[in-house]
Amino acid sequence: MADGIRVVIVDDHTIVREGLRSILELESDISVVGHAARPAEALAAIAATGPDVVLLDLKLSAAGPATGLELCEEIVARHPRVGVIVLTTFHDQTLVLDALRRGAKGYVLKDVDVDDLLKIIRAVRGGSLMVHSQSEQDGAPRLTPRELEIVRLLARGLTNREIGRAALISDSTVKFHVRGIMRKLSVHHRTEVVYAATRLGIL
Repeated sequence: MADGIRVVIVDDHTIVREGLRSILELESDISVVGHAARPAEALAAIAATGPDVVLLDLKLSAAGPATGLELCEEIVARHPRVGVIVLTTFHDQTLVLDALRRGAKGYVLKDVDVDDLLKIIRAVRGGSLMVHSQSEQDGAPRLTPRELEIVRLLARGLTNREIGRAALISDSTVKFHVRGIMRKLSVHHRTEVVYAATRLGIL
């Protein structure tokens, strides 16, 4: 499968790992090349197999989601081309934003439909940022190309000054666009912009 999507599954429950493997390997373009239950095992499996996508459960220990978030950050630092998709039961906006800041390319609840999960895996492999939500996307606000560019730069954790340099506009123009984006997305803080944009399918 030279052109297929190589996936590593990281979850501390054997039944979840095996269930995901069975589902994913029904697809002709997806191959599960490794799995792990603990951070050290995950890092070893990723280094050995070179996956395109990692499905990562946040709760890998009694410490709760902290262990998974730290592992996400380490995976991205060591393997920046790997798309980490957080697959979890935690439906918490703060965790979504934290995972995205640490480099995750997807945040998916475990009650996701199989078809949606497959679409998300393929989209992340293609470079998209995805957050799964049951919310309807009909009537989602439309952002201008410039606003979309700024949202993507915000998703990378850039400051207004850094966004201005990347987009070749002034700091004050960046602030103007950010305010407009927040108004369109009905959020009040810039940290909420990326979450809202991905939830609505804008990114």
